[in-house]
Amino acid sequence: MGGIAIFGGVMLGLLWGTPGDRLWILWGGAALLFVVGLVDDLRHVPPAAKLTVQVAAAGLLLYAGYDFGPDWPAWLSVPVTFLWIVGITNSINLLDNMDGLAAGIAGITALVLGGFAFLVGNPVGVGLGTAVAGGAFGFLAYNFKPARIFMGDCGSLFLGFVIAALALVVQEQAPVGDPVAVALVPLAVLAVPIFDTTLVTVLRKLSGRDVSQGGQDHTSHRLVVRGLSEQHAVLTLHVLSLLSGGLALFVLVVDVMLFYAAAAFLSVGIGILGVQLARTNVYSPESDSEGSPTPVRWVLGGLRGLLGNRWKAVVGVLGDVMLVGAAFVVAHYLHYEQGLLTSQKIRLREFLPLVIVAKVLVFYVGGLYRGIWRHAGTPEIIRTVSTTAVASVVTFGVLAAMYGEATVSLDVLIIDWMIVMLAVGGARFGFRGLRQYFASKQQADRRVLLYGAGEAGLLALREIRHNANRGLEAVAFVDDDPLKYGQSVQGLPVLNGEDDIEEHCREYDVDEVIITASAMPSERRRAICRACAAVDVSCRTSTFTFEPLSTSESAPPSTSAPVTGDGQP
Repeated sequence: MGGIAIFGGVMLGLLWGTPGDRLWILWGGAALLFVVGLVDDLRHVPPAAKLTVQVAAAGLLLYAGYDFGPDWPAWLSVPVTFLWIVGITNSINLLDNMDGLAAGIAGITALVLGGFAFLVGNPVGVGLGTAVAGGAFGFLAYNFKPARIFMGDCGSLFLGFVIAALALVVQEQAPVGDPVAVALVPLAVLAVPIFDTTLVTVLRKLSGRDVSQGGQDHTSHRLVVRGLSEQHAVLTLHVLSLLSGGLALFVLVVDVMLFYAAAAFLSVGIGILGVQLARTNVYSPESDSEGSPTPVRWVLGGLRGLLGNRWKAVVGVLGDVMLVGAAFVVAHYLHYEQGLLTSQKIRLREFLPLVIVAKVLVFYVGGLYRGIWRHAGTPEIIRTVSTTAVASVVTFGVLAAMYGEATVSLDVLIIDWMIVMLAVGGARFGFRGLRQYFASKQQADRRVLLYGAGEAGLLALREIRHNANRGLEAVAFVDDDPLKYGQSVQGLPVLNGEDDIEEHCREYDVDEVIITASAMPSERRRAICRACAAVDVSCRTSTFTFEPLSTSESAPPSTSAPVTGDGQP
């Protein structure tokens, strides 16, 4: 029944401010959603009935003069307004799946929209935004994990409708000349609920599940399956909401083209996160299995069947088009710090399509779309740096040949190359970085010391981190090389191998020691195993070998065998 408190708090805030006459029509729609949600909490309301009420509430907003895209023609703005109100109302309702999540996102969104309204001189938006933010944050104090009260449908439907309406109120007086940018402002502010609803809807459809059916497959649940705690998952989405809200405010202080560039960078980042989360199979017990038949793998299989081996190139090109275009715009604004003249903006728009086409073609020829990005390594770094450099040179040649060298700024192209190199490389390595980050958060059953900080040790560490099914967590390296003492390898400390191994086991509370140094003398191995046995810690060795396989054999021999107390495998 926490939604009753939210409703009462917001109502008191509005009564105190009373910023406008039209607001009472909006308030009528919000009260209608609250009542329906309350009845649903106490009894049950069919989904069709709730949808009907949401459509009616959206009609009240249109009657009050609030619609999506104030300058759009009626045949477009009216259906989009209905879609917006119903979509956002239900997205906040769906987001209420973890302690503190919906209340926090609603509070942040209302605060950003209220701040936007304040900066553009919209008193109705300021009053509504601050009232909703106050109600949401006041409730959050009691709803953050461990929650003592819950908002229910009466709270989530009410907040969803009011926030959707608030976005229209703010959009009405947004002093942005570009109609596309005006439409992007509410989308940016509400990026998290839109992202969550889209992800859940698409993946449920692909897996043959009912979209209206509840489940543990939301963004927050996928983050928890990936290893984050519930609080960490909620705070991560709060931070993402703040970033997307900041993008909406960004449009008020910069040129609209720079706003588009920032939106492109953020969209690619959210897309990378979405791909990683979509790979998490929350519909089967093998939730984090790499080979499990997740809906996203069905999509990739379909793309491969439709486009052949070029499917990844098509997806990569779409992302690189956004990154390359955004980088070229940002490079101009970084070089011309005082702002672009009208003639420079016109030339930038003329150059932009040529720059995108030239660079993406060079990227394709240079092999940037052939690698498996989640396994990106040093070769990908070298290829990215060299290919982006060649692309910049080709771009300079194309622009110089078509417009003359005097019209092309070499400084801009150098800045553009650096941004493109970082953006394209960051997108590739973002898949690997997120994968490794999530792997490091997985809760393991056994804590492990790796004896040997060489190449074999790194290979063992990579296997442990990338294969969560083994249930192992590497906590430190131990090495006999004094030059490595006190250093850090892949985020793990390197301990002195000459010290007491028993003390290392106690200090790091380990369950197992894995010897990875293949050249270690057998006497030393036996000594390590005896020390492990003294503190009841198991000891194993990890080896990597190439073995011949006859035609009668169906599986290769194991590459990891246990070591007994006498050092014999």
